[in-house]
Amino acid sequence: MRIFIAIELPKAVRSELSGALRELRSRSSGGRFTTEDNMHVTLHFIGESDDLVGAVNAIRSACAGIRPFTLKPESYDFFEKGEKKTSFITVGGETEELCMLREKLESALADNGFNRDYQRFIPHITLGRNVEHDELVSAEMRDISFKTSFTVQSVTLFESIREKGRMVYNPLHREKL
Repeated sequence: MRIFIAIELPKAVRSELSGALRELRSRSSGGRFTTEDNMHVTLHFIGESDDLVGAVNAIRSACAGIRPFTLKPESYDFFEKGEKKTSFITVGGETEELCMLREKLESALADNGFNRDYQRFIPHITLGRNVEHDELVSAEMRDISFKTSFTVQSVTLFESIREKGRMVYNPLHREKL
């Protein structure tokens, strides 16, 4: 099964982000866009694994001693590969706590036999992959402001499956902070 660990977003945040997603979709010339229900902050993508016990043990270990903290959507940005972009909204707020949680998770995953991710962690919410747009669209998207924030109270292990031609993320386990 294909699994990943993430922070779920409340409905109000996903609704606000959907407005930015609609803008991006209407201004770009193509891409694969995230659905509102699938918006989240990824902490670690495990990939193909049936070791749910190991993943849950790592999440439990990482969450121990972490208190709830507040995050908020900040601004539009993208990772670029050639002419294609992975478009996202950066995440701000109490990011020191988020980064501490992420570091504890990486260590706990390694202790449980999973690959550790050594890439620099850039907290974000993906809007689309292989998105095609120019610098004017980037500037217009950066003008969008967000009003919502949310308190992170748990971490979720998700399974990613393709259902009727679209990706569906099913929560398998939630660990409270």
